[in-house]
Amino acid sequence: MEDFDDNATAPEHLKGMLTAEIDVIRDAMQIVQMFLGEPVLVGVKYLDELYPQN
Repeated sequence: MEDFDDNATAPEHLKGMLTAEIDVIRDAMQIVQMFLGEPVLVGVKYLDELYPQN
């Protein structure tokens, strides 16, 4: 662990690249939530009504 410098900073272009990657991941998660969030819950509720349980 002595190889790491506590006062080291990342270059500005790496900070920008990291921020861009985080934005891409966030956008992808929003798209997944759009298609798998509410529609899946509605579908499960609909199927539950089609097959009443005894």
